[in-house]
Amino acid sequence: MKIVKVDFVRFVPSKEILNLLEFDKIVVFSENPNELPDDVIKGYLVKAENARELRAKLNQSEDDWIVGVVGEMKVLKQAVMRKRVDVILDFPGRELDYVTIKLAKEKDVAIEISLSKFLCYEGLKRMKFIEDTFELIRIIKKFDTPFILTSGATNIYEMRTKRQILEFFKFFGADVERAEHWIERLIRRYTDPNYIMDGLEIES
Repeated sequence: MKIVKVDFVRFVPSKEILNLLEFDKIVVFSENPNELPDDVIKGYLVKAENARELRAKLNQSEDDWIVGVVGEMKVLKQAVMRKRVDVILDFPGRELDYVTIKLAKEKDVAIEISLSKFLCYEGLKRMKFIEDTFELIRIIKKFDTPFILTSGATNIYEMRTKRQILEFFKFFGADVERAEHWIERLIRRYTDPNYIMDGLEIES
């Protein structure tokens, strides 16, 4: 089983849009995954103000949900140390320090880098995103931290094809093949019954 084209979004796109953009799978992050349709991969969007709220919300997660966290840097630092967390989601204003990115590598938590924030802002704000993304990718490369490149779209106008997403982040020096390795690995963990871990699968 090989997932080639998958995206992470924050809304439920129509099947027509997914076909048009040629995505094989879509992961939809929501604070209420049980309300999502069964034909999407369910993502649990955890918004937390502190470690206590983070723990409480993680305890509500179900086994077949991909768990992503948003919050201030102090919360994200706690999140990467939680076994139930799969990904630190991207959002405007996210801050990640050197230590958190290194911890994400050690704890096998992926860092999402999304295109949508570049589409929603202009001027100095966009320039800040560009500078921060160059630095983030530099540190990710240093530690080989798991990372995924997505649209992070909140509506259809923020969606792009997989090729457009990857081409955009090549500009920042991202190793897009490595990013695809990490996203495929994460998706297979939740969708492929034969997948156990890297290099270990049940033969069908």
